Amino acid sequence: MKKRRTVFYLILFSLTIMILPTGAGAEEIDCLMCHPDLKEKKVVHAAVEMGCTSCHTGIDASDIPHKKTSDIDKGLSASQPDLCYGCHDKGMFSKKAVHSALGMGCTSCHNPHSSDNEKMLPSSPPELCFGCHDQSAFNKENVHAAVSMGCTSCHSPHSTDNDKVLLAAPPSLCYQCHDKSPFTKKSQHPPIMMGDCTSCHNPHSSKQGKLLVTSTEELCFNCHDKKAFTQKNVHAALHMGCLSCHNPHSSDADGRMLVSDPPELCFMCHDKNSFMGKKTVHPPVLGGMCTSCHSPHSNNNDKLLVSSAPGLCFNCHDETEFTGKYTHSPVEDGSCAMCHNPHQGDKEKLLVDDSPQICFMCHDSSGFEKKVVHAPVLAGMCTSCHSPHASDHIAQLSSSINKVCSTCHAGSYIMNGVHVGRGIQTRGHPVRAKKDPKRKKRRFSCSSCHNPHSSDWGKLFRYKADTGIALCRHCHKK
Repeated sequence: MKKRRTVFYLILFSLTIMILPTGAGAEEIDCLMCHPDLKEKKVVHAAVEMGCTSCHTGIDASDIPHKKTSDIDKGLSASQPDLCYGCHDKGMFSKKAVHSALGMGCTSCHNPHSSDNEKMLPSSPPELCFGCHDQSAFNKENVHAAVSMGCTSCHSPHSTDNDKVLLAAPPSLCYQCHDKSPFTKKSQHPPIMMGDCTSCHNPHSSKQGKLLVTSTEELCFNCHDKKAFTQKNVHAALHMGCLSCHNPHSSDADGRMLVSDPPELCFMCHDKNSFMGKKTVHPPVLGGMCTSCHSPHSNNNDKLLVSSAPGLCFNCHDETEFTGKYTHSPVEDGSCAMCHNPHQGDKEKLLVDDSPQICFMCHDSSGFEKKVVHAPVLAGMCTSCHSPHASDHIAQLSSSINKVCSTCHAGSYIMNGVHVGRGIQTRGHPVRAKKDPKRKKRRFSCSSCHNPHSSDWGKLFRYKADTGIALCRHCHKK
């Protein structure tokens, strides 16, 4: 049977030689007599039009079946890809990053004769690419639109100067489809600055929305320390997702890619009226410095404070004004907010109430409401005598008792440490250096005889007395 077929081809070849003219055209038709599929498809390789011997010089066409006259496969004049470089520019195939398919030969992707697909591909992308690349990586729930545009919309099929044979380095490559403006604002996410879009997004397909490589929360923790977000008290905004406060690409807000600048950002959830609009507003609130006091993510302190009070307050307020021999108990307890509103208030110094009502929150008001009330108490001028935070003087007085009294009372009352009485230039009663006979462990002072707040007797006498002599008898028995 084989001998009969050989004889048939010899007869056919001899008749063709006798009938047809010689030359390239004759050679082509001769080949098509046996190889009709070389030109019957939609796209024909230009080399076929040039004649089969433009590529196959290592065969004896006069002998059927053909015999190779060279050691190169299929009687080619050179091995791939050197054969192809006879017509195709080698520089297009030898750049920094070369498609591994080139090492498998050009015909691993191209039909050397003809094809029904563009560029003589044996099948259309991406099916062609799936011959080597795992198809499951490209057909997950969310598929990049560029995949349906074809692999070569992003990748060179031969070689480029960019990693992964990309046509251009990211993010420039991505900007061919994506609007550049949302990615180039004032504050940019470091991956964007580095052109590392694929650190967050899968370029082909993903189970996550927006082609994210994993869930939003876990994705952020690839770079950001998870411990900073999982402490005892967590900002409710974290449960809404990082993107509730941050733009993942770039932002015109100052730093940290916030969707807007504080405090307006915070007012998206927190009632603005609770922080601004009243008579006195805490400067950090006015300046949008919410995070100078509160952690925006999580913290072990109540109300997400960056540190407990009063240490937190000392970041701005001079600590020396709050330390002394005698310290107000709210300061010692770190209960600054007991007296001051931390955000805003209708009172000066952000006080929660006017004096003396604010003092009566802790101090028994009965000691200040007797028949005769000291004028500063009536006027609510508690801090004219007392330091509200700390002092080196007893009862947190701004100075020694006698000096405090002398700031308002005329010098004729006390001269050289002696109480002489109004207009009496005689030797009077000493008001310092001696011990108080009625109040042990205290020095004798103005308050030994006078209650500085209120009294049921005239002249604010500390003890029951209608006259000065009657008061003296409380200590002087004879």
